[in-house]
Amino acid sequence: MTALKIAQVATSDVSIQLLLLDHIQALAAAGHQVTAVCAPGPWIEELRTKGVAVETVAMNRKAAPLADLQALRSLTKLFRKKRFDVVHTHTPKAGVLGPLAARLAGVPVVVHTIHGLLFHDQMPSAAQCFFWLPEKFTAALSHRLLSQSQEDISMAVRRKICDTAKIGYIGNGIDSARFSASNGAARTGLRAQLGFAADDFVVGSVGRLVAEKGFEDLFAAAERLHPSHSAIRFVVIGPQDSARRDAISPARLRQLGERGIIHFAGWQDVMSDWYSMMDLFVLPSHREGLPRACMEASAAGLPVIASDIRGCREVVRHEETGLLVPMQDASALAAAIETMMSDRSRARQMGENGRVYIRKEFSSARVLARLCAFYEQLGQEIAAKHRDRNFIA
Repeated sequence: MTALKIAQVATSDVSIQLLLLDHIQALAAAGHQVTAVCAPGPWIEELRTKGVAVETVAMNRKAAPLADLQALRSLTKLFRKKRFDVVHTHTPKAGVLGPLAARLAGVPVVVHTIHGLLFHDQMPSAAQCFFWLPEKFTAALSHRLLSQSQEDISMAVRRKICDTAKIGYIGNGIDSARFSASNGAARTGLRAQLGFAADDFVVGSVGRLVAEKGFEDLFAAAERLHPSHSAIRFVVIGPQDSARRDAISPARLRQLGERGIIHFAGWQDVMSDWYSMMDLFVLPSHREGLPRACMEASAAGLPVIASDIRGCREVVRHEETGLLVPMQDASALAAAIETMMSDRSRARQMGENGRVYIRKEFSSARVLARLCAFYEQLGQEIAAKHRDRNFIA
């Protein structure tokens, strides 16, 4: 095997911690030298204590031309200094700046993983074209593309972002054993902590509190159901994200909490306990790659309601492991929640079906095996190019 110097690049440190840590550790265990590159943040020191080499470059998730130019310069300088064999980018802003900086620095191979294409089916044509441009830009500068979603591969080829030879499937997965054990004590304790009754029907959702995750649709559905269904209780787990343009306003969150419509639990480290206290999981997102939260919820034995969009359709089997509803349709979402509550035995069966499906199809071990195999092949190709160059010389 050819050991490679690899930069795994994401805009924020939380992406490294939550999305890429197991990737970095698997590649390091395979003998590669891996460095995480991201903006400074609160997770940096914890990553370093876990043995991850981290380089920080200030990157702004919002459009900020002057700051972006400085980030491009800093990334280019870092890539030249470190002489990486591969720069592998993730997330939108890093996916634009990283490949360009890698090309300017003369990095031999640039890889980008698509964690959900930026445009979705319900966008107006003009908006789809606007968000197509950065995807095309990133693809043009990358030697290889990986996608979490099979549907995104088909869409990328169909929309001429890339050809089939450039893009491959990496998938997404979880360690289902972490979520599969039921915890009656956590269920009882957390419900009591929030003031929920033992027989309340608890609907949960997880994610950053931004409009793109469909939270306004969930809030509207909850407001519809609240007056006539006092036994349906809603809990949302996840941080506020003021850096995002579509962040849900603190005033809106406060108003929902004060009215008793939604209980906001903030960031939680031990998600298995929180899934244990739920009866139903909902993800009404507008854009996803392959949603890990849905996998975790299904692994915990929960039925799942999700938007009928790319990515979600691969994780949730309609009428088998949960229900798919039209995106941005609060009425349909409310009706689906009512359906689940009115037939709890069916909902529980969907949850059991989902547990089996996730264990079979979305194992993190399989994803990491694909990643390591991809890099083994990449290493062979890079070594062959070096041999050819030396032979010619």
